[in-house]
Amino acid sequence: MKKSINLLLMLVMMVVMAGCGGRNDRVLKAQIESGQKHCPMSLGMAGKLTKMSYDEETGEVCFTVQLNKQVQKVKDLEGAPEATRQGVKLAMQKGSMKQLLEMMVDADASLKVVYKNKGSEDEFVVAFTNAELKDMLDHPMTEEETNRLMLDNQIRMEKSKIPYRIDKGLNVTNIEDNGTSLVYTCEVDENLYELDDMGNAKDKLKNDMKKMMKDKAMRQQAEILASLNKGFEYHYVGKTSGKKVIVAFSGAELAEIAKKK
Repeated sequence: MKKSINLLLMLVMMVVMAGCGGRNDRVLKAQIESGQKHCPMSLGMAGKLTKMSYDEETGEVCFTVQLNKQVQKVKDLEGAPEATRQGVKLAMQKGSMKQLLEMMVDADASLKVVYKNKGSEDEFVVAFTNAELKDMLDHPMTEEETNRLMLDNQIRMEKSKIPYRIDKGLNVTNIEDNGTSLVYTCEVDENLYELDDMGNAKDKLKNDMKKMMKDKAMRQQAEILASLNKGFEYHYVGKTSGKKVIVAFSGAELAEIAKKK
């Protein structure tokens, strides 16, 4: 979850963009020039911001981001263009970035974000007109929209890694939102694990998972799911027999877990 959030909120990390004084074309230009002096800037696991510029003739602000290919590739963004746009919108609501958004609106500027992968000519561009920026400023995303976006992004990120191993003989083969729960499907090697034994130990499995949810990132996931009235399910499926053992948490249970620090 944390990795996906890093990408969605990458612009928030540009703390050098803190506001200063009035807002107009001159101040916007000064802000961008100040930020460029700090490039490249790390965006954590997401990658790094390599360039920021302001074209006075066209009134366009441009950010260039080099993605960490281990976390996200250009082709992944191409497959989810609206989610990428929503991620930028979310970032522009936060702290100093909201101040920059106000400056761009007042200066009648537009915004372009260019995503690249190192060593490749591929790129993906997200662009906003000044009218769209103004609408973004006037109509910020609701908490529900924000949480829905974060969940969708997590699902998309994890699907790109499937199948992946969580332990010897245990491989995640699918993740989906079935409408009421976030469901992980885990294929079980029955030469190493007995499904009947797992079924008899469901309560222990659930308690073990509950302990894991003390982790900050997993607790945050629980909070997001609970806010959307969704639960969490882990389906252990025998690779040979097709037998299934389900460990499930309701939305109410996740809400209680999210409260605990």
